[in-house]
Amino acid sequence: MEDPNAQQQGAAFPAPPYYFQRYTQPNLALLEKAKSDPTNPDLITALDALPFPIFALEPPPPIKRGICWMFGRPWPVQDTLATLAEQGIEQLYPKGDIDRVKELKKLNHSAIFNFLDLVHVLSTSPGEFATKVDHIRVIFINMHHILNEYRPHQARETLRLMMNDQLDRKRKETAAVRKTCADLRKQLAGLRALEQDRLVTPAGATTSDNNQDVDMAPATPVAASTSATATDAGGNGTAIGGSTSATNKNAEAMSRMMQLCDTIE
Repeated sequence: MEDPNAQQQGAAFPAPPYYFQRYTQPNLALLEKAKSDPTNPDLITALDALPFPIFALEPPPPIKRGICWMFGRPWPVQDTLATLAEQGIEQLYPKGDIDRVKELKKLNHSAIFNFLDLVHVLSTSPGEFATKVDHIRVIFINMHHILNEYRPHQARETLRLMMNDQLDRKRKETAAVRKTCADLRKQLAGLRALEQDRLVTPAGATTSDNNQDVDMAPATPVAASTSATATDAGGNGTAIGGSTSATNKNAEAMSRMMQLCDTIE
C-alpha cells in the first residue's frame, strides 16, 4: 500500500497526491453502485478485491476548525492573526490597547541601536554576533506583527475606495448619457418644427422665406442621419405636396426617438 507520507509537501510545486490514481472510471462506477445497492453480492466481491475502501473516494468534509496543511506548513482554518506568544516569539511591546505609532517608533530606535551594537561586536568579538542578530530578528518580527494588525482596516479602506471609484465612474457615464439625450431631444424638436413648416409652405416657396432659425448641427450620428432623411424628403426646401407619407414616417421616427430618450433618463 502506498505511503501517505511519501509525498513531499514542502515543495513549491508538489506532485499530485499518491491516491489520484484511484479515481478511475471503473472505481467511480463501483462507488455509485455501493451508494445505490450496497448489498449486491457481485458488488461486495468487487469491493473486496480493491486495495482500499471504496468510500475513500468520497471527498472529505470541509474543515471548519483547527488547522490545515499547505506547502508543508500549518495554516489556521479561521483566518486570524496569531499572537506572538502562539508563534513562540517574545513580545517587546505592552499587551492590550497600545499606541501603535509610538510603539513602532520605539522598536525602530531599538533596531538601529542593536544594529550599531552588532557592528561594534563584529569589530571586537566576531564570534558573539549570533546573539545580536537574533535580537534584531525579534525586533523586526514585533514590528511586522504590529503592522499586520492594520490589515483589516486597510482592507476596509481599500474596498471603500474601490466602491467610491466605481460610483463616480457610473455617475459620469450616466451624466454623459443624459447630456446626449438632451442634445438629441433638442435636435429632434428642431427637425419636427422644420417638418411642420414644410407642410404649410406654399408651392414655389422655399424654407429660407420663412426665416426659420433652426440649429441643424447634429449632436449625435442619429440626429445627423435623421436630419439628412428630413432634407431628402423635403426636396431641397421646396413644398413636399403629396409626399406626406415620408413626412409621417419621419415624424414617427422622431417620436420614437424622443420616447427612447425619455426611457433612458
